[in-house]
Amino acid sequence: MQDVLGMTALATGLLLLPGGLTMGLLAPFVGRIYDRRGPTLLLVPGSIMVSAAFWTMTMMGETTEPWMLMITHIGMSAGLSLLFTPLFTSGLGSLKPNLYSHGSAVVGTVQQLAGAAGTALFIAVMTSQSTALMAQGVNEVSATASGIRGAFLCGAIISLFAIPAAFLVQRPPLGEPVAIGH
Repeated sequence: MQDVLGMTALATGLLLLPGGLTMGLLAPFVGRIYDRRGPTLLLVPGSIMVSAAFWTMTMMGETTEPWMLMITHIGMSAGLSLLFTPLFTSGLGSLKPNLYSHGSAVVGTVQQLAGAAGTALFIAVMTSQSTALMAQGVNEVSATASGIRGAFLCGAIISLFAIPAAFLVQRPPLGEPVAIGH
């Protein structure tokens, strides 16, 4: 938004704000739906929404209107909100209570590592494609836009694997109640 569309940091932040608010507002509803219906009802549409957002971002460039970015970001944020709670709840709910702290630590670590690896992949793809285009004489803004599209294409392809995987996540079986102190 800043390097290609020339938006200020403030304008960029304000444009992304509705997506963050969407995630926060959906969280209680996602939790209630998970409790009533399980993870699949949330994970499948969530993974489709995230994938659709990535594929939409592969078509964006120097002439993309800011409102289109905002709508796509809201869609991605809504999809992510449908993914996070069911995945974390199902994953941690599969553990025995005495392992919850370990499971929570593993989830947090994997989330941070996956985020870092994804960011590194996106930056590597964007930089290599942008650099190659600039070496061919393409102007910096067009080269950067193309690099960003290439990075989102990688994300879009990876996101396709999440859709069938969403069908495989099941609600953990309800265990016996554990007495406090045991």
